[in-house]
Amino acid sequence: MVVLGIETSCDETGLALVEYSPGGVFTVTREVLASQVSLHELYGGVVPELASREHMRSLPILSSELFKGSGCSVRDLAAIAVTCGPGLKGCLLIGVMFAAGISSATGIPLFPVNHIEGHILSAELHNPTLRAPYLALVVSGGHTELVRVQGVGRYSIVHRTQDDAAGEAFDKSANLLGLPYPGGPRLAALADSVTTSRFTLPKVAREISDFSFSGLKTAVMLLVQRNKDVLEQEPAAKAELAWAVQNAILDPLIVKTVREVRRTKLPLAVCGGVSANKELRKRLIAECGEDQVIFPPMKHCVDNGAMIAYTAARYLAEGIAAPPLDIKSRWPVELLSSEMS
Repeated sequence: MVVLGIETSCDETGLALVEYSPGGVFTVTREVLASQVSLHELYGGVVPELASREHMRSLPILSSELFKGSGCSVRDLAAIAVTCGPGLKGCLLIGVMFAAGISSATGIPLFPVNHIEGHILSAELHNPTLRAPYLALVVSGGHTELVRVQGVGRYSIVHRTQDDAAGEAFDKSANLLGLPYPGGPRLAALADSVTTSRFTLPKVAREISDFSFSGLKTAVMLLVQRNKDVLEQEPAAKAELAWAVQNAILDPLIVKTVREVRRTKLPLAVCGGVSANKELRKRLIAECGEDQVIFPPMKHCVDNGAMIAYTAARYLAEGIAAPPLDIKSRWPVELLSSEMS
C-alpha cells in the first residue's frame, strides 16, 4: 500500500511516496523537494506570504514529477498525508487545500500529520530496529525539545525551549556576524574551520529545567559590538567567534540530552534541521556511543514529504485513528494522544 506525503509547513515543498507492507516494511519509493532559499535570500529570512505563493506554484509541478515514472497513480494511494501543523498558517493552508482537492476528487482518505511527529519518526524510517521507548532530540529553526517517545502518537516532553529555538539562535547569531541567508549552516561551516577561539560566551540553561537561547543572542550581540574593529580587521576572528557561538548553542543541548540518556539508558534519535550539524553529531556520538545515537540521513533532516508519508503509514499499519483535520500554527506533539478521534 502506498501513502502520498505532502509537506508545506515553512519554506520547503516536499512530496513523497512511501510504500508499506503488512510485514512492517516501509520504503520511500520516490520523493521530490523544492527549496525556497534563493527566493527568501534577498529578505534575510522567510517571508510567509511569498512562501505560501511558492508552495501554490510548486505543488502541481512537483506532484506531476513525483508520479511520472513511479509506476503508481493517484488512484493507487491508500491515503494522502499532509502536514497540518505546527508551522506558518498560510503555508499549511496551501498544502492542506491541495491535499483536500485530491482527496475530494478521488475519494482517497486524507490523513493529518503533526510536523514534529514527522521529524521524530523520520529516525525510524531508515532504522527499522528503532522502536519505542526512546528519546528524541528535536532541533530546528522553530523547535527545540527533548521528547520521550512512548509509541506512535504518544509523547511526553522532557525539556523544551522557553523562547528561541536552537536553529533560530544559529540564524540570529549569523545575522549579527553579517553572514548571508541561510545563516545557520554558514555559521556552522565557518565555526568548523577552526578548533578554538579567543572569545567566550556564557553556558546557558545548563541547570534550569528547559532550554533557553534568547539571552545567548543578546550576549552574542554585545560581543560583536565590543569586538567590531577586530572582526573587521582579522578574518580569523570571525571564524573564532562563530566557533564560540556554535559551542554555546550546542552546550546545553548536549549536556541535558546526555544526562537524560544516561539516566534512562534509552536510545537517542536526533532530528530536525540542526541535526545535520557536524559538531552536534560528533559530540553526541562521543558522549553516548555510536550504537546509542540515531540520525536520519542528511536529506531527511530538513523538512520533507517522506517523513509525513511515513508517519501516516505507521498510523495506518498499526490501526491507530488519525488526529482531527485542523490547521494549527502551534500543535504541541504531546497533545496528540488526547486529540486522536
